[in-house]
Amino acid sequence: MKKVKTRAAKAGLPPGSLVHVGDDDLARPMTVDLFAYDAHTVVERKLNSVDEFTEIEQGHVGWLNIDGLNSERMLAHIGERFNLHPLLLEDILNTDHRPKLEEFNDCLFVVSRMLGLDEETGGIQQEQICFVLRKGLVISFQETPGDVLDPIRERLRKDLGRVRRCGSDYLLYALLDVIVDEYFAIVERLGQRIEQLERKVTARPGNEDLHTIQELRGLLITVNRYVTPMRELAGRLNTIQSELIDKSTRRYINDLQDHTVYIAETIGTFREMLLSVENTYHAGQNLRMTQVMKLLTIISTIFIPLTFIVGIYGMNFDHMPELRWHYGYFAVMGVMLVIALVMLAWFRRKRWL
Repeated sequence: MKKVKTRAAKAGLPPGSLVHVGDDDLARPMTVDLFAYDAHTVVERKLNSVDEFTEIEQGHVGWLNIDGLNSERMLAHIGERFNLHPLLLEDILNTDHRPKLEEFNDCLFVVSRMLGLDEETGGIQQEQICFVLRKGLVISFQETPGDVLDPIRERLRKDLGRVRRCGSDYLLYALLDVIVDEYFAIVERLGQRIEQLERKVTARPGNEDLHTIQELRGLLITVNRYVTPMRELAGRLNTIQSELIDKSTRRYINDLQDHTVYIAETIGTFREMLLSVENTYHAGQNLRMTQVMKLLTIISTIFIPLTFIVGIYGMNFDHMPELRWHYGYFAVMGVMLVIALVMLAWFRRKRWL
């Protein structure tokens, strides 16, 4: 069973106290990866600790990625090494934050959320990632190794796009853009599942479809839970008056904001589609029930006169001439058959069948 530290572990502690709020089973040894680059060169290294980090050369940009947040002592050491505010460090250790942007004296602090779609279970995987933007340096903090940021690493290695020719603010934008692109992929996959479900429910609704509708609605709510604050984050990043954000980068950040708005609107559309699918499901179930009830009603209606005839000849009277007639049985059965056929023909003419 997983042991999860909650915010209750911080009750009574002063602000800035370093307490890990997250899943202890996800704790891993801390690893440090460094990219240092300019338009002409790129250096990629694994560091044993942040003590091996040296100041980035003039004109170069650095990306320091730190995996593993299980050690409060080591994070405190990182805070001392880079002169990070205690409240900033506290938020890094608190892994259930909503996306947000905060401004400190010499840096910008961004909390985002990486999402992924589990292929086996179909659920949403999520992990908090924090960024510290300084002049010429971006520091990222993750709880576990593995992320959606490999496209940026490939761009740095192969000099693709603009990232090698821009500053640390553009690097932060590119990292956030890749995270938002993953939102696109998840929402598109959910949209495909909704369309498939819509076709199935329209053709033949099944009892399991209602469960699928509720599951998809829950997934959309989960994604929207982080898309909405991500849209606010992009908007604030676009308007914040900070020397760390270059004017040329704001155009790209504005595009990032447009993407988050589009995703939020798409989620709203899919939720309306799910509501329509649910209504179609209930309408289909009601139609099936109506058809069953109509069939049973017709069968009952046909058997009412037949039962009446059987009831008459089931009475125990001594003087019933038809009882001793040689062809009585065949005559009664014939009459019953004619009645049934006439009623069926009548129902069909009325289009009740």
